[in-house]
Amino acid sequence: MAIDTTHPRGAPAEGVLRTRRTVVVGFDGSEESRAALRSALERVRAGDTVQVVHAYAEVSSWIGDPFYGQEVTEAQGEARRVLELAESIARYTPAEVTYELHEGAPAGVLARIAALREADEIVVGTRGLGRIRAALGSVSQELVRTADRPVLVVPAAKGRAA
Repeated sequence: MAIDTTHPRGAPAEGVLRTRRTVVVGFDGSEESRAALRSALERVRAGDTVQVVHAYAEVSSWIGDPFYGQEVTEAQGEARRVLELAESIARYTPAEVTYELHEGAPAGVLARIAALREADEIVVGTRGLGRIRAALGSVSQELVRTADRPVLVVPAAKGRAA
């Protein structure tokens, strides 16, 4: 019996065993990340897992107590609001969807979570900001360079069409 994970929609071909997939999606609330989430949801089926991950900026410990705690609470509160938006988008998918927030640089967080969860792929959006952004680097470009698994980069045009 063959194993096939390439059928994004519909039933697998007869005699083909379809394995369950795990997809990690980077989500920051932008239209591009919404398009990435929609794209991931289109590619999964019942039994698959979509893990929506939001990485928020590390809070500097230099500000000291009690201000540090307040800043962390505010950052996590904003991150939860971002994930609530993701929940509204993924509400009707047949796949299992989980939501996580982590402190740190987005590319590093996504790569680490994908490895820990043994994800089949990472899906992120791209803003398509051109050469200046390319020179500075971006989350999608860093993931493509450093991730140890496939990375699907959903272009900005997909975000405008969605």
